[in-house]
Amino acid sequence: MTRQRTSGNLTLALLAACTFAGRAQGAGVPLDEIRQVLREQALRAPAESVLQDLDAANLASGLQAIDPAARYFPRALYRSPNRGRDSMSGIGAELLPSGDDLWLLPFLGGAAAAAGLTERARLRTIDGRSVAGLSLDEIAQRLRGPEGTRVVLGVEDAAGDTWRLTIQRRSFHPLDVELVQPGGQPVLRVREFAAGLTRPALLATLDFIAEGASRSKHQSIILDLRDATGGDLFEALDIAALFLPEGAPLATLVARGGVTQTIRAPAGADLEQPLILLIGPGTASAAEILAGILRDHGRARLVGQTTYGKCDSQTEVRLSDGSVLRFTNRAVRLPSGEHCSGVGIVPDLAVDTATLNDLSRLVPRASGALVAP
Repeated sequence: MTRQRTSGNLTLALLAACTFAGRAQGAGVPLDEIRQVLREQALRAPAESVLQDLDAANLASGLQAIDPAARYFPRALYRSPNRGRDSMSGIGAELLPSGDDLWLLPFLGGAAAAAGLTERARLRTIDGRSVAGLSLDEIAQRLRGPEGTRVVLGVEDAAGDTWRLTIQRRSFHPLDVELVQPGGQPVLRVREFAAGLTRPALLATLDFIAEGASRSKHQSIILDLRDATGGDLFEALDIAALFLPEGAPLATLVARGGVTQTIRAPAGADLEQPLILLIGPGTASAAEILAGILRDHGRARLVGQTTYGKCDSQTEVRLSDGSVLRFTNRAVRLPSGEHCSGVGIVPDLAVDTATLNDLSRLVPRASGALVAP
């Protein structure tokens, strides 16, 4: 089965888009191939006049006018979504623009976490200079640097406390599933769905928790999807199937012309513990599809805020020069028949933004409001 990617245009994708757009200009982009692929394979056939208006100088904006999820990746800048997260070097945190704020989301095992930043925080200054008025690209440039060099960040946590962190940039390998334990309650954080990696990492983490504590099948599992911006659609479906009986409908994929394919849960683990999903505006694509599936089956309690709103899947086509075109080729309908694009998934329990951004406050609210399926 062909793997399908879903992705939200959030966090580092915003920074990457600036880079890709700049590199594409005047770089011999195979425009005729791009037009032909979209003409034949896009979920909705673009108008011919719009296809002909594409050129190297306006490629990023032109593609997004056709399909908001469409991206062009020059060969040197392409990273396969099915490889999982490669080793990284730097401060060990993602950037998440949200309104007037810019949040740092630290990775477990990264330099920021080693310096004491274990939860999300607003980025206020870099080496003493305010980030106000700086573009995302300028901020990213200031955060980057050779391994072993230092940067001083001024941050403000969700509670409003401010402090300075001295971070020594270093390499690390992000985990496919992060285990955090605010107040001693295990929480499994998923940031991206990587083909063949996230599901086994989730199961391994659950086994680790079970070995280290006397947990019963009646104790809840908390999945933190607040920063999960997409990834491999079928990996998300495989995870949904862990919590559902064999044969349960997971999703219906709708291709051009209304051709449909319904995916059902195979025989599997059928985990019985009560399940809580933490969601918010940063929860996108594959993550909100997962949330919607489990909600429709009454299998999970959703806590947080309404998700991003993009229930579609993308595919990738490698062009003759080695570059890659990503575009939407299927809509995804949840078991209820709902298509969440433009709407999002609404939580069962809504919380304010301050609580959503503070895991130590969010987890007790979620646990206290749990209604076992």
